[in-house]
Amino acid sequence: MLILRSLIIGLSLLASAAHALETTSTPAETLKAYAVTLGSTAGSSQWQQLWKRARDQGAFNTAGEQPRFTITQDKLPDMARTTLSNASSVTAQNTTQALYRHEFATPIGQAQGKSLKALCLLVDWRSLPTGTRPDDTSHMGSASLLQIIPCP
Repeated sequence: MLILRSLIIGLSLLASAAHALETTSTPAETLKAYAVTLGSTAGSSQWQQLWKRARDQGAFNTAGEQPRFTITQDKLPDMARTTLSNASSVTAQNTTQALYRHEFATPIGQAQGKSLKALCLLVDWRSLPTGTRPDDTSHMGSASLLQIIPCP
């Protein structure tokens, strides 16, 4: 019974991966276009989950070696949307994820005693079906805003 259950779970994961957007084979410009749409349509629960993960990872702690923000938290929502709408770079990661980076004029955080001016936002596009148009908002509600950190 356990083997059958494992096989069913494995097959369902394989089937869902076949329908997921593969960031490693998607052009950077297309990934940026998806991010623009996500930035303008992401719902409050998507943002709340992102802020919870950031708190859990220590991004808002006032001390420590981990990447952490030195700006006030009220500025971050606009900065995150700016990162999605105007990323200077995007890097595919882990098959269905993309890391968006935007550099700001002044330092926004610290890590290991170094000032950081860039914001990195990791998005998981696993729920976005392959072939979805970048301006199609119907699937953006299930994209995951995974991580937000100041970065070099």
